[in-house]
Amino acid sequence: MKNKKTIFLLFIIIAALAGAAFYFLYFIRTPLYALNAARQALQQHDTAKFERYVDVHSVMDNAFEDIIKSESQINNDNLFSNPFAISILHMLKPAVVDLMQQEALDRIAAKPADSAQKSADPVPDAMKRNMERHIPLDKLTIKDLQLTKTDANGATASLALHNAYLDKDFIAQLQMNVNDKGDWQIKKVSNLTQLIVQFDAAKKAKQAAANKPIMERLSKAVQTYETRLSIFTDASASPEPQTALSAIVTAKNMTDVPINRMYYDVLIFDEQGKQIYSYPEHFRGSIAPGQSVELNTKKFLNKMLPDDKKLIGSDVNKEKCKIQITYIAFDDGNVLSPNTFIE
Repeated sequence: MKNKKTIFLLFIIIAALAGAAFYFLYFIRTPLYALNAARQALQQHDTAKFERYVDVHSVMDNAFEDIIKSESQINNDNLFSNPFAISILHMLKPAVVDLMQQEALDRIAAKPADSAQKSADPVPDAMKRNMERHIPLDKLTIKDLQLTKTDANGATASLALHNAYLDKDFIAQLQMNVNDKGDWQIKKVSNLTQLIVQFDAAKKAKQAAANKPIMERLSKAVQTYETRLSIFTDASASPEPQTALSAIVTAKNMTDVPINRMYYDVLIFDEQGKQIYSYPEHFRGSIAPGQSVELNTKKFLNKMLPDDKKLIGSDVNKEKCKIQITYIAFDDGNVLSPNTFIE
């Protein structure tokens, strides 16, 4: 009887161990395990473990295209319609992606910033820095990470990120697939383009709120009227004649102090009131209190740029123009200028 009880007890123990082993071996091959392992590797600064569950090169390769798309949306242009620009970007892409991948791994390993190897080519390095400007990694903290979907095509996870400076939460959608070793890996941030546009909108909203009082003072300091637009061929341009946009705006100093310098944006709107074009300009001279001056600007247009091409083909006589003052310097040494810039 005692032997039977012992055998039965051993059978239960073996069955329990076998079940635990089966569950563990199954669990480590699931996307949920990969997510937890990647998060743990990030916390432990374990780059080898992180690369097992995050395909860093794939993430950066996809990010390159998505960041360019987001810039096009933010700047309201279509860079992908310019074959020359696309060919240059594709030529530079491998070097930029490699730099982004290496810096990501250096960050995970918590290497000092000055220990990173400097790029021999400054162009890819400059492009990488510009791309990093759109994703404020140093201001983001992980708030939550959840597996949201698993099917035959892969898995999707939602990464909740918090930006303390903007006091806003953002959601990154992570696309996961199984690699040739049987491990689940994060392959790309599928909504990165939209995420960057959201970052930019949040920064601009915070900046606008912070600068609202000063912008109101700027708009009251100078009154504008009598705007005229025209497109013409400038025969004096070198080395050959060029198409140019002329914007003439009359501005009046509404303050009691002479203005000696002024920066402003020329804004052009269609018949529906939608802004379709803008460019920065400046004025140096003297505008006495109550005096009006004619701001006559000229901007050369290039048909290779989508917005310029669209403007050349439009009837500018039907479009409206105004200026937005961004900086004023007075004779008494005082300056009116927005002083909150967020990167």
